[in-house]
Amino acid sequence: MNALTFPLLRFLADGRFRTFSEIGIALGVPVTEIPPTLDELLSMGMDIEHTVGSGCRWTTPVSWLDADRIAHHLGGHVGAFQIEVVDQTGSTNEDLVARARQGAASGLVRVAELQTAGRGRRQRTWHSGIGDALTFSVLWVFAGSPAALSGVSLAVGVSLVRSLRSLGIADVTLKWPNDVLWRRRKLGGVLIETSARIPGAIQVVVGIGLNLRLSESMKKRIDQAASDLESTGLRIDRNKLLGRVLRELHSVLSVYSQSGFAPFKAEWERAHEYQDKMVRLALSDGTEPEGRVVGVGDDGALLLAVGANTHRFTGGEVSLRPTEP
Repeated sequence: MNALTFPLLRFLADGRFRTFSEIGIALGVPVTEIPPTLDELLSMGMDIEHTVGSGCRWTTPVSWLDADRIAHHLGGHVGAFQIEVVDQTGSTNEDLVARARQGAASGLVRVAELQTAGRGRRQRTWHSGIGDALTFSVLWVFAGSPAALSGVSLAVGVSLVRSLRSLGIADVTLKWPNDVLWRRRKLGGVLIETSARIPGAIQVVVGIGLNLRLSESMKKRIDQAASDLESTGLRIDRNKLLGRVLRELHSVLSVYSQSGFAPFKAEWERAHEYQDKMVRLALSDGTEPEGRVVGVGDDGALLLAVGANTHRFTGGEVSLRPTEP
């Protein structure tokens, strides 16, 4: 990304055709700098119509993220969060891990228009373009030990299901331990990371990514079946969406801080796409046990019935795969 990328996109955000001369004057740059930036955006799969040597327009402009607009949608939870919006960063999770080490307060939110090194679980790359996704992280400080946090990603999943169902997506579900699904395709995910421990407490960074609108080229880069909110029929301003998600997240994390995962266990199981279904687990030692999912423990561990026995599996390097169509 060069320094002209976001100013150019913001100038084109009204969807009107603009000549290169107009763009150059408005942005205070030589006309010769515009075509290379345009080529970069086209290579990313951006929906920009252009006439060689003449001008261009952005056919699917986004609703830009804005801290004040997000705060407006937080309602009574506005005092619980401090919101930072950036155009571009490597990883919002990495940003907040570093900020936690510097003593940042609980409730700090970092949201980016574009992540260039976004990560999912098991170090998978999180693919998204400008405006294609909602990618953000929240710093939260819990009392107690790291062992008490084993069910945090599942509780966060519950908050996302609540948020999306309240917006009309009735068939959104979860996949253990941290995926959000729509019709068995990945709609979003959660990545939990801990930072330096402070006396009597542990700092946790909750990373969340939701696909809003995936181009066909982007879908081909993702190594699993994926979907987006646009496919569900939901079109929503990202500021409003983030406000809704943060409100539910605050409610869930506040309860979790006092009572752990147990209050969310039954709700999580009802939302699990593979509850009472046969699955195969891919473990870090290369083994792949098969069994029927019978639920999760109060700590968020997956309970798998294999023959006459029930086995417990925790997150780590475990990957769940369905064996039924």
